[in-house]
Amino acid sequence: MIRTRAEVAFCPCFLEEIMQEESIKRLKGLKVNIEKGIDTYGEAYEEKLKQFLNSYDFMRLGQSVNGSRFESAAMCIRRMSMEAEKLGLECFARPFTGLRQNIARKDIQEVKNILSLVIVKRIQLQDALK
Repeated sequence: MIRTRAEVAFCPCFLEEIMQEESIKRLKGLKVNIEKGIDTYGEAYEEKLKQFLNSYDFMRLGQSVNGSRFESAAMCIRRMSMEAEKLGLECFARPFTGLRQNIARKDIQEVKNILSLVIVKRIQLQDALK
């Protein structure tokens, strides 16, 4: 039975129908606001989360930074931060802000440092969904 986003958001019992209990605990431990993501995407939340974490945007961002294409990197960060916010990935809010600030300053070394932290967090989230 397919539930509406409102039904899923207001009844936590539906949350367990969408995702495994272990995954929910691990994601909440990694500062993921699952309720916000489910409110946005409903039952397709887990699929959208996996799609975001497996997207090529992370690779594109790294390539833009390594190629010193700051406008491209800034646009990629903007797009990724909007999607992460919709998914409730609060763990990316601070690093994405730091990336935007350092890209504006064109501080490549600091951008690479923060980008490595983002990649580690991405891998942790992917492992939590397994």
